[in-house]
Amino acid sequence: MEITVLREKLHALINTSSKDKLQHVYELLEEEYTDEFKNILEEEYAAYQKDGVVIPRKEIKEAVLS
Repeated sequence: MEITVLREKLHALINTSSKDKLQHVYELLEEEYTDEFKNILEEEYAAYQKDGVVIPRKEIKEAVLS
């Protein structure tokens, strides 16, 4: 799915969700998006810019879910 389509779908969900659901999603994302995770993302992006190596989707998913 293209990023623009994904953004549109997320915006539609945000616009129609209840306050409770939005609060729950926000808290879940806030927990997962730690400074350590941000640093890992920044390092991976810098490595990609340097040598163009892309991490396989399966590996990313496993890292996020663990």
